[in-house]
Amino acid sequence: MNDAILEAVGLTKRFRSREEGKKRFTAVDGASLRLYPGETLGLLGESGSGKSTLGQMLVGLLRPDEGQILYRGAPLAYPYKGEARRRIQILFQHPEVSFNPQLTLRQSLTEPFRLRGLACDDGALAACIGRFGLYPEHLNRRPGALSGGELQRAALARVLVMEPEIILLDEPTSMLDVITQAQIVDFLRRYQEENGTAYLFITHSTSLAEQFCHRIVRIAEGRLQVEGSV
Repeated sequence: MNDAILEAVGLTKRFRSREEGKKRFTAVDGASLRLYPGETLGLLGESGSGKSTLGQMLVGLLRPDEGQILYRGAPLAYPYKGEARRRIQILFQHPEVSFNPQLTLRQSLTEPFRLRGLACDDGALAACIGRFGLYPEHLNRRPGALSGGELQRAALARVLVMEPEIILLDEPTSMLDVITQAQIVDFLRRYQEENGTAYLFITHSTSLAEQFCHRIVRIAEGRLQVEGSV
């Protein structure tokens, strides 16, 4: 297998406890894993297992208390900057967190185009969302006027403008209907085949992980348990 594109070495994250008498609790405890180009690595665990905390450290949203993250063999510092910031993206479980509720979809989509120095006329924006079954009229709507499925597809379109090498998929289909789930999973598979993108797929569903992932890492109480091929 090729060298890892992203590697975690001994990542630990602690938070202040809400329980009386406890000062801090360990959400992730010494986690190490490797993500390789073009693969989907499943991070499987129940609610509260630490899977989202680990994922957010890997994409630079949380600062680890201990350990190191390597991108293409080079250590990353929090917060991510430059190439790593563009190439490592996240698709959230709740797509509304990706959008300013006061901005139209057109305004929200303009930002990644601008960051990359790309032309951003109505034709480019329509093409961007069109492959996800959205139409030019959607560009004038605010997030509250879109369904959950439409908003998640718009969020994915926005992420892909950055041409990421790594996408953290944090239970991206759990809030969607079955048909929309299947459409997004199918698109992600095809996109990976065409572009060699690596996915870290966070889920609590064993069946979905087995269908979608090349390898699975299980996490419980902040500790990685088992890694293997599907």
